[in-house]
Parts: sequence; C-alpha cells; structure tokens
Amino acid sequence: MNVAILNVLRLPLVRGPTPKGFSSCLVLFLVLCLSWSDPGLARDFLYPAHGFFSDPWGTREGLPTLGAYTTGRHGLPAPVLPGTPGSKVLARLRSLPALTNWALLHNPQTASAWAGLGAQAAALGIAKGLWLPTVSVGIGGQRSGDILSRGFNPPLANTMNATLSLNEVLYDFGQRAAAISKAESAVLVARYEANAAIQQVALTVANAYYALAGAEARVRVYRQGVKEAQTIYANTRLQYRAHLKPITDMYQAQTERSQAREQLVIAQGTEQSDRGALAQAAGLPVAIHLPIGTLQSPRQRLSIGIRRWLRCAVRKNPSILSDLATIREARQAIFQAEAQGLPSISLVGNLGQNQYQSQQPNVKSYSIGLQLNIPFDTNFTTEYQVQEDRALYHQAHAQARQETDTILLEVWQAYAGLKSAMGAYVNAQQQVISAKNALSGIRTEYRIGLANILELITAEQNLIQARTTRASELANYYEYRADLYRYAGLIPGL
Repeated sequence: MNVAILNVLRLPLVRGPTPKGFSSCLVLFLVLCLSWSDPGLARDFLYPAHGFFSDPWGTREGLPTLGAYTTGRHGLPAPVLPGTPGSKVLARLRSLPALTNWALLHNPQTASAWAGLGAQAAALGIAKGLWLPTVSVGIGGQRSGDILSRGFNPPLANTMNATLSLNEVLYDFGQRAAAISKAESAVLVARYEANAAIQQVALTVANAYYALAGAEARVRVYRQGVKEAQTIYANTRLQYRAHLKPITDMYQAQTERSQAREQLVIAQGTEQSDRGALAQAAGLPVAIHLPIGTLQSPRQRLSIGIRRWLRCAVRKNPSILSDLATIREARQAIFQAEAQGLPSISLVGNLGQNQYQSQQPNVKSYSIGLQLNIPFDTNFTTEYQVQEDRALYHQAHAQARQETDTILLEVWQAYAGLKSAMGAYVNAQQQVISAKNALSGIRTEYRIGLANILELITAEQNLIQARTTRASELANYYEYRADLYRYAGLIPGL
C-alpha cells in the first residue's frame, strides 16, 4: 500500500463518541488519497467490476453466456400478419389497378406514412396553441406546528391555499407566427412524403406484377420447349430403331430434353418467388396464390414526348415538392430562432386565497400587470442557433436541386429504356417468327437426311431463346413505363 494510505490507517483511535460525520470524512479522505496516489485504484473502489456493488439490481443474471443463443420470446407479442381475403376478393385482384388499390389500403408502408402525417398535424396543433394564454391552478393543504425547547408547544395549524395564474404573451416579434408557419411547412413535407410512399408502393406492386407476368410467360415458353424436345427425342428414337439414325442422335435428343426440363424447373421456381413478392407488395400473405392476366403487346409509338414528361415531373413529383416544402420550413426556422433573441411583452395575473383553521384571518390576494422579458444571449446560444438554421436552409436548397436533377435523370432514363424496350420487343417478335420457320424447315430436312441432330437442336434452342427474349422485353417495357409514371409524379398501375 502507498505511504499516504498507511499514514491514514495509522491514525490514533478516538476515545469516546465518534464526532458526527467522522466516518464519512475518513472514507472521502481515503478516496482522495487513492485518486492522488493511483487513479486506477480509485476507479476500482468507486466502480467495482465484481461483487454486489458491481450489479446491485442483478441485471446480468439473466444474460446468456458468451456465444450462447437467446431462446424464447420473453413476453413479446406475436407479430401482426396480413389476413387472407376470401376467394371472391381474390378473384377481383387479377388486374394491376385492383392490386394497387388493395396495396394502398393494406401495405404497412402507406400506413406508416399516414401515421407520420398525423403526427405532424398534431405538432401543428401544438404550435397553434401558443396563441392561447397559459392558465394554471394550484391547490394545496398543509398541517404545520412548532416544537419549543421549553414550555408548551403551540397548537397545530391547518392551512388550505388555492391559486389561479394566467400568462398571455401579447407581442413576441413574430416568434409564434414563425413556429406555426414552420409547423405548417412540416405538415406539407409529411403530406408529400406520404404521396411519395404511395407512389413507391404502387411502383413496387407494378414491378412485381410485371415480373410475375414475365416469369409466367417464360414458364410457358420452357414448357413448350419440353414438349418440342420430347417430340424430337421420340422421333429420333423411332428412326434409330428403324436403323435410320445413329444412337448418338438419340443421346443428343435425350440430353436436349433433360436440359429443357431443367430450364422449366428453374423458371417455375422463379415464378413462385415472383408470386410471393407480388403478394407481399400488395399486403397479402406471401403463400397466397395470385392469378394475374397476360400482358398486352405495347403500342407502336409514344404519344407524349420527353419534354412533357420532364415538365410533369418538375410540377408533380412528390419528392421534389417535399424538398421545396423543406426549404420553406428551414426558412421559418430562421425567423423563429431570430425572434427568440428579441424581447417579449406578456400579460400576467394571479388570484389566490389562503384559509386557516385557527384564529388567523383568511387571506385573499390578486395581481395583474405587464411583464417585459428581455433575453440576454450570454452564452451565444441564439447566435449559433441562427447560424445553424441558416446553414440548414442552404443545405435544403442544395438537396432540393440535387433531388430535382436525380428525378429528371430517372425520367430521362425510364423514357429511353421504354423506347428501347419497345424496339427490342418488335425485333424479338420478328425473331420468334424467323426461328419458328427455321425450326420447321430443319425438321423436314432432318427427316429426309439433309440436316443433322445438332442443327435441329440448335434451331430449337434458338426458338426458345427468341421466345424468352420476347417475354423479357415485354416485361421490361411495362416496368420502364411504371418507372416513367412514378418519377413523373403519377401513380403506376392506376
């Protein structure tokens, strides 16, 4: 032990009663000595790592050991899962508009945005309440008495008191008006954010719908490919038994049939995955079976030019409008911060009454007057608050410009992708026709011995590839169209 601590421990014993507070002073002196001699010892003494005082409430008793897995729910409620609608309701959810309307009512993302809007509306009510006076009422009771060192103690006294206070700010250099304007801008921001959430839900449903439609189309293509591969294998096997084709042709046809079946199984798995994604986006159980319709062929030309889409995005996109409302909110925050450093005039009043259950008479009191509040920014809080709000205002301006540029780029890319997908679909359609004719001709040539099995299998694979490309380009066309509608400020699928 250190010498200073040993000197403390060697203090002579105090005979007779210990002075009041001597033990506490001794402990404090020991701690100070520990801190001066070795800060680590003081920390271990005040904040021990083990023992009763390290965890007096026993909070670490229920913790698992290192590397152990926590089991059980520990009293947590069951998660809220979407309910399964009836068969009649599901029958009406085949189209994209019906699914979109259902999603807007049952998707938790829209519910969260609506709740946020309600919270901002409540904050606006709080700000408007600043125009009303502050009224408080206080009622109390007291029983008191005195204990004398000599003679008789005076009787106990019972007292009842009631007070009514009023405070009304008459003038504050626009601080309350700025607070209300700021809250109104916050409500507007939440309103446009709710619109953006609605558009995002609709876009998610639309993309999931088109992805599922494309997956179903590819399943149909691969199922047709399995049938055609089975036909080729059966014909090749018959010709092999008739000694018209070698056994290698039969093995090649058998391999092609196995590959076609593999592609069908993979496509069916993708279809089931996309079906669950559509159900989840629509606010339905993921295991539910949602039948949808087939996609129609796109139009041959776009009736609206890109400039009109860009102007529509600037006027209607909720993300752009939300950033503009944020700029207004930041501007009102500057006004509010500037007004906080200015004087204010208030009307104050008090009304009170004290009742005594003794010979002392009751007392009534009242007061009314004007109060001038002059804040002194001694710690420069208001000054730095104004500087912070000004910086946030300029930041909101920059973010609004950045968001506008991003949205316009998204509109441009969606429009370009839409035109590209339309042209690709037309070419894929022509490719399907050509591949079908080529397969028909090579089949005839193979039967008469003018083509080999590899040429026949290649022609069949080309047809399958052309069909899958057509299905993918059709789904891409509708997905690009949904993106264009969403970034232009419209609701996809409605």
